[in-house]
Amino acid sequence: MFTRVTPEESGAAPRRTGKRWLIGTMVLAGGLIAAACGSSTPSASPPKKHNTTTTQKSSSTTTAPSTTSTTAAGSTPTTSGSSTATTTKTGTAPTPTTAASGAGAPGGALGGSNDFNTPAAALTGAGSTFDQPLFARQFYDFNKSNSKVTVNYASVGSGTGESDILAGSVNFGASDVPEPSTTTGSGGAILEVPVVLGGIAIVTKSCPSGVHITGTQIAQIYKGTITDWSSIPGCTAGPIEPVYRADSSGTSNAFTHYLNAVDPTDWPSSLVGKQPTFPKGEGGNGNAGVAGDVEGGGGTVGYVELDYALQSGLPYAAVQNSSGAYVVPSGSSVAADAASFPSVTADNYLIVNGSGAGAYPISTYSWVIVYQKQSNQNNGIALGKMLDWMATAGQADSSAIGYVALPANIQSLAISTIMKMQNSSGQNLFS
Repeated sequence: MFTRVTPEESGAAPRRTGKRWLIGTMVLAGGLIAAACGSSTPSASPPKKHNTTTTQKSSSTTTAPSTTSTTAAGSTPTTSGSSTATTTKTGTAPTPTTAASGAGAPGGALGGSNDFNTPAAALTGAGSTFDQPLFARQFYDFNKSNSKVTVNYASVGSGTGESDILAGSVNFGASDVPEPSTTTGSGGAILEVPVVLGGIAIVTKSCPSGVHITGTQIAQIYKGTITDWSSIPGCTAGPIEPVYRADSSGTSNAFTHYLNAVDPTDWPSSLVGKQPTFPKGEGGNGNAGVAGDVEGGGGTVGYVELDYALQSGLPYAAVQNSSGAYVVPSGSSVAADAASFPSVTADNYLIVNGSGAGAYPISTYSWVIVYQKQSNQNNGIALGKMLDWMATAGQADSSAIGYVALPANIQSLAISTIMKMQNSSGQNLFS
């Protein structure tokens, strides 16, 4: 049994279900210097099964993930709103980036790429759909120089990722909402490593990209007070149909915290969280599901991580920030928002509505959740090395697909957290 400090909230089933994402790809986790050795051959815990996703592994360890449809790994589905699961597996390489040549470069301050010191391990993870496009690219780029560690990641939402790691059914969870530091799971105390920074775009086909919209207007659209696009200058008149996340979602958590911060009257605290009961609209599963529902609907509007908007070609709005400026999500505007919050921790993680004039106000970090004590030492060493690379050298992948490289202080937080990982006897894995 395990203790959850923050219980999950229940929510209504979606009226239309978008595609759910899964990555299954082979990567090496290099970067840290292992302090412990001599462990036995790893045997990764089997992944928890989910109703709409499956995991496939390829016999190849040198190719990038691709989807079973025509959508490239790391991108959104196009217009489908069906409930059919989408499985990504090793295959065609994603669009090359300048980060590819750095895949074997040193990770953080703890060491470089050292494949010969990394034990073989098969890791399983589950969680945030916000992270999926970046994870797919990072896993591929890391694998190009390293080969010993396999990773299967199920993109099933932050809430499920948290539940899975706390139940011990995966080696790591990914969530945009870190658990409180006192949380324990089936494997004891947890650690939370920041790995992703990105912006949440407001997408709709009823308005051109860059259309000006305020936080109050967004809140009133989702509340049902504003019901026609004619209320937003520059948009094509017609009924508005909001699309929200039906699953337990860190993206929803950041989005609803933003609405509450700018307009607590229209969006009270009772409507804030990973899975609140939205007053109006329809639900989609995952960022991909929301993007697909907006693309396939009429008058629809949704909120998705920026890469999903870029890959689908959906127009996205310029949102008014706390300085009164209208700003579109971008690498620089999300970085400006994050700069307003220099003291981020797992217990103080929100970065919405930053004070900078150029800040995009709907932004969030995402975190990987692991156990401090690793029951399988080989898996623990491999996992720590992988996370070190992802939080440091692997950040070169971020800007290529709409994310933002972690600030130096957040990379330092990631490294110091990884250094706390231990074996089952309480000895540090890294030094």
